[in-house]
Amino acid sequence: MSKPGRNDPCPCGSGRKYKRCCLGREADHDAFATQLEAKVLPTLAELARFAQAGAGGPLEALAGRAFAFWTGPLDEERSSRLVEHLMFDARLERYGRTAIEQFVLERGPRLGEPQRALVERWRETRRRLYRVDGWEAGFLRCSDALAEQANAISVWPLGQGAGLVADGAPVALRALPALDSFVAIGKPTTFHDRSLEDVRDAIKARHLNYVRSTRIVSFDDYLRLAPTALDEEAACGGVRPSIIVPGTRV
Repeated sequence: MSKPGRNDPCPCGSGRKYKRCCLGREADHDAFATQLEAKVLPTLAELARFAQAGAGGPLEALAGRAFAFWTGPLDEERSSRLVEHLMFDARLERYGRTAIEQFVLERGPRLGEPQRALVERWRETRRRLYRVDGWEAGFLRCSDALAEQANAISVWPLGQGAGLVADGAPVALRALPALDSFVAIGKPTTFHDRSLEDVRDAIKARHLNYVRSTRIVSFDDYLRLAPTALDEEAACGGVRPSIIVPGTRV
């Protein structure tokens, strides 16, 4: 196989030009991909199969219940997001637990110590709003947009075209610890051409609306109790809830 030209699409599938992606970093990219395939992806795939089997029913019907605000077909990107939801947030009717909680109970004892520790860390991970800081050799560099002091992390998205997300753009993803970095299932959820500040204010408004109408919870607990809030905000196209956070622009 011939080496791509500088302006050719990068063979890693990011969607970026080779010169703006893996050029000069091929060894780093391939080393992480090899380790990921050997030490992380088998456990992640097993958990995904477990979650889908426990949920029951076709994905289209499950999507209609969990993501009723989606319009259009259930494409690859949405299917990945749905499977992630089934793995970490949806509760199995038979047990009343999330799939990952039940997975730990049933299969945790059969996992090796590194895999069991990894799954335990995954269980505590939530979807968050991030700012994209850049892209390099298969990794999306981003910062938590909801934390007061956010450290930059490197996330390996398990979805094609993730490298096309613009620097500075807001994205929603679940950064699952993996090796010395993180992975995200599928392509990160984007918010079209909206600014980070606009999306962040809208999510805070959703939290305030929940507090006033349902119960008083912290912001982190709100994201746990309303795990599709970021997806709904992405789907609504910027139509804000009726309650606005004091001090923000309308």
